[in-house]
Amino acid sequence: MRMKMLKSAWGIVLICAFLAGFLYMNNDIGISRGGLEQDVRSSQKIPDDWNIDGDVSSTMAAFISYPQDKSDHTFSVYVNRPGISFGYFFRGGGDITAVEDFIAEFTVEGYQEQAFISMNTQNVERLEIDDGNTVRIIHIDSNKPFAIVLPLNLGTLCFYDESGNLVEYLRQCL
Repeated sequence: MRMKMLKSAWGIVLICAFLAGFLYMNNDIGISRGGLEQDVRSSQKIPDDWNIDGDVSSTMAAFISYPQDKSDHTFSVYVNRPGISFGYFFRGGGDITAVEDFIAEFTVEGYQEQAFISMNTQNVERLEIDDGNTVRIIHIDSNKPFAIVLPLNLGTLCFYDESGNLVEYLRQCL
């Protein structure tokens, strides 16, 4: 009886190992939510003294990395694939002028969320989301770059600077 249970246990372990190997070979095992910052640092080769700020939802993650003097940046966008998918997968990143000078908007086809990433040279202090019925406010540190993940079709998004002025680069989600 004991030998039969031991064989059954080994059989289950082998099946699990085979399944895990299959998922790994098909690139179906991603980065855990808690491991995203470390993956950003290693995959984008981010120095240890750079800051990383970001936002993570159940289906998308966005990060911005930058040195203390904000003289450079790198952004990273990850998605958590639908279906049998364990973790987040790198979707894109690097450095582009849109992130440096404006508020860049990133969407991924098939996902119901979008990321807004900026070095915050406009000193954005708040984001107002107007769905036609209510206005929701998200406060942003005007002295720091930001990455925010939001659902699509929220309504009108307005970014305001620390003086209360509408930032020149209004993003709308209609």
